[in-house]
Amino acid sequence: MFDILKLSPLFSGLDTLEINLLINKVFHQIRTFSNQEVLAFSGEKVERAMILLEGKLQGEMVDFSGNSLKIEEIEPPQMVAAAFLYGPQSFFPVNLSALSDGKVLIFLKNDFTQLLSNDLRLLNNYLNIVSGKAQFLSRKITFLSFKTIREKIAYYLLNHLKPGTMLVFLNQSQKSLAEMFGVARPSIARTISELEDEKIIRWERNQVVILDLQLLRSILGRQL
Repeated sequence: MFDILKLSPLFSGLDTLEINLLINKVFHQIRTFSNQEVLAFSGEKVERAMILLEGKLQGEMVDFSGNSLKIEEIEPPQMVAAAFLYGPQSFFPVNLSALSDGKVLIFLKNDFTQLLSNDLRLLNNYLNIVSGKAQFLSRKITFLSFKTIREKIAYYLLNHLKPGTMLVFLNQSQKSLAEMFGVARPSIARTISELEDEKIIRWERNQVVILDLQLLRSILGRQL
């Protein structure tokens, strides 16, 4: 457990011995979960801090019609709902469900507060996590404002463009992207084919090559 926690942003800068000593000063527990299990529902109060140790989770928003939109996938050793643990509106904003079997490390809120107060490095790391999550949600809101699949793909590629190159490395399948965009997989595949026919991009197995950056930017009607 401590080897994976050393890779967690929360414990950045600490060695395994320091992590062990800090965690064992407060009450904590490890919970296992099964594939497709729902760990929390949207609107449920966040009363514990969770760090994913094994497996994969997803945050999913469901509207009144039953349509779902994947907000993000969570992999070890990320924190779960870190930005919603404190504050007057400390509720899960999405349904949290499992994409595989796994384990989470759990601290009740008071115990997690004590953990943060025991080492200033942890507190700084947690504040960085929360700030990063706020920035992610801001980008997500911008992303959801785009109406067409073409705009969504362009925005995604421009925000994942590797600095100094014309490459976007893919860590998601077209199916996963379709779920994130809230569209059918054939629709996203058709739009990708159109962009390739127009010589704007070349979509390969593990990466996308940007052939015409200016045209890709022009899809959004502004420079990024």
